[in-house]
Amino acid sequence: MTHILLAGNPNCGKTTLFNALTGANQRVGNWPGVTVEKKTGSYILSNQTIQITDLPGVYSLTSSASGSSQDEQIAAKAIANLDTDLIINVVDACHLERHLYLTSQILELGKPVIVVLNMMDIAKQQGISIDTKALAQQLGCPVIPIQAHKKIGMDGLNQAIDKIPPDSQELSLDLPPIVQESLTVLEQKLIAQGFDSRLASYYAHRVLEGDNTLLSDDLVNTLMISKEDELDIVFADARYQKIHQIVARVQKKGSDSSEHFTAKLDRIVLHRYFALPIFFAMMYLMFLFAINVGGAFQDFFDITTDTIFVQGSAWLLAQMHAPDWLTALIADGVGKGINTTLTFIPVIAAMFFFLSLLEAFGYMARAAFVVDKAMRALGLPGKSFVPMIVGFGCNVPAIMAARTLDSERERLLTVLMSPFMSCSARLAIYAVFVAAFFPTGGQNVVFSLYLIGILMAVLTGFVLRQTTLGGKASPLILELPAYHKPSLKRLLRETSLRLRYFVIRAGRLIVPVCVVLGGLNALTIHGGISTGEASAQSVLSLLGQWLTPFFAPMGLQQDNWPATVGLLTGMLAKEVVVGSLNSLYAQLGHIGQASVSNFDFWASLQMAVWSIPQNLADLGHALLNPIVASAPDGEMSQSVYGMMAQRFDGQAGAYAYLLFILLYIPCVSTMAVIRQEASRSLMWFSIIWSFIIAYTMAVLFYQFATFSVHPQQSIIWILLMLVCVGLAVGFLFYKKSASGEAHVASNS
Repeated sequence: MTHILLAGNPNCGKTTLFNALTGANQRVGNWPGVTVEKKTGSYILSNQTIQITDLPGVYSLTSSASGSSQDEQIAAKAIANLDTDLIINVVDACHLERHLYLTSQILELGKPVIVVLNMMDIAKQQGISIDTKALAQQLGCPVIPIQAHKKIGMDGLNQAIDKIPPDSQELSLDLPPIVQESLTVLEQKLIAQGFDSRLASYYAHRVLEGDNTLLSDDLVNTLMISKEDELDIVFADARYQKIHQIVARVQKKGSDSSEHFTAKLDRIVLHRYFALPIFFAMMYLMFLFAINVGGAFQDFFDITTDTIFVQGSAWLLAQMHAPDWLTALIADGVGKGINTTLTFIPVIAAMFFFLSLLEAFGYMARAAFVVDKAMRALGLPGKSFVPMIVGFGCNVPAIMAARTLDSERERLLTVLMSPFMSCSARLAIYAVFVAAFFPTGGQNVVFSLYLIGILMAVLTGFVLRQTTLGGKASPLILELPAYHKPSLKRLLRETSLRLRYFVIRAGRLIVPVCVVLGGLNALTIHGGISTGEASAQSVLSLLGQWLTPFFAPMGLQQDNWPATVGLLTGMLAKEVVVGSLNSLYAQLGHIGQASVSNFDFWASLQMAVWSIPQNLADLGHALLNPIVASAPDGEMSQSVYGMMAQRFDGQAGAYAYLLFILLYIPCVSTMAVIRQEASRSLMWFSIIWSFIIAYTMAVLFYQFATFSVHPQQSIIWILLMLVCVGLAVGFLFYKKSASGEAHVASNS
């Protein structure tokens, strides 16, 4: 087996090449740090297994020094691993001089190296011509030109991999004599400690450039390593001088139409005054697209899956004279769970497609740059918004992507801010509620929720920065790629991969939860079976009724106990909330069973198919009144939507409920990854803090919205909530003061 490392700068196309070689599926983005962990894939070449590891992007192998991100440390140490047979260094042909800095360091390892010039088509569009044969002679290793996204040049690369080139030779750097002497002395000391001569040379370069993390502290002390100030700058100057000479011999630049277009567009997108409005407009368009275009297909998925899995299974079981409990288990439990899961598909797919479009075009990197200005004005790290953008899909990878941040303080800030970003599972809940309660202007409701989530994340970061996680924000260093024409094939693949992960993850949770909830809702405390209105005496009903008064200040009425149960199951996963509500309201209204005798399979499927052109025809009107495509019709409003409308206190109660859903306790997966990436104490802080924020915001909104109905009661609750938040923030300041006094005492 041949072990290969795939290394390169961020956004050079490593992951795209990884997919092209191995057929593996991994996210491809346009900002640094999209690969959170090492990813390994394999394929067969000449009857031999080739194992490839895709490393996180790094600009330099010295980046594993203290203060660098965890991803950079992982990549730098993996490249120095002796078990590697070959290193493929992916270089962006459009930025040859910048990317060859890492190449010069990799060559010092003395391992077989293949340099892959990626994005040759884009370089040609920019008027860049590179003599690959001359470059190979200068570097002393094979140079293969490719277009990874089109899989052009793969045959030549595989031929080079099959042959395994000889060990590389380091570039001859023009170093001052005193520096060269220090380098030689350190190499000899390392060889005396038992290091291989080539590895000793590599470690000597890294240490003198300021990276002591590759060697143990004891060894550093034994070697008595010391270095002059700014010695790393001397090495950098020598490298760039050599690289500049190489590039001058192998590269020619003509007209630069692509960069000219990028520069012209960036003058608008990154404008001092227009940048933030454009960012919010893009986010607004994403919600508009998801709700309207996705909503146009939602009826098809809903009717089809309900016909097959709910009504169809109930009809089939009725023909078999199955007992009521089995029908409830299969149709109202498993069937309703599958129906709920698959109904998410169009809205979630539309959002994933739009996000992938923005990433592929090159806007998402600009979005992080734009938001950096606003966040730094508040003293918050703008770089943290890069992984937080991932939170629009799922909070879990967003928190894991915080590994790419350099500062431990900023990493923890990002971990605690990310759960407030509105994930795709929450979007599914929003879509249901705006269809039931906000038939016009629904996009404004969804947009406001996303904005509030961002604002609460920023508020959390601001409070923590002023208290327990204070410090100075580090500058944002972000590579802005040239704008690219998105590939429809790539967009569809990206969307399908994300959607598949979401549906599988959601289905594994929703279906079992629907079965359990259906069983608890059908089982009475006396051990009997309840149906319809009789389910008010079920175990689940009594539990919900017992907890519901706690949520009364935010508008939940006593008979709306299914909403309380939805909040409880939502702690498992936000995807489960819709399934819980759908299952419980359907059983409350005795929905589904009464229609078994009138069940017409083919008529229902025909209705599902015809809903697509009908909703698409209404799409133009829905652009001004979103959710029209997915708004409930008369039949639907008498079922689950009707049951919801009867029990929620109008739009005020529904919006307060959505605010709580947006902000309260993260799901189990998110809590687990917070514990993994931070600590157990910060996980509990996130749980308690998010619950306080969610309850406060929901109560404040509902009390202000219904102030005229009960002014005295509203004033009391508003004051109580403000006092509650004040106490929470005061506690954080107390913790800061206590830790500061302890630090002073220890120093004295």
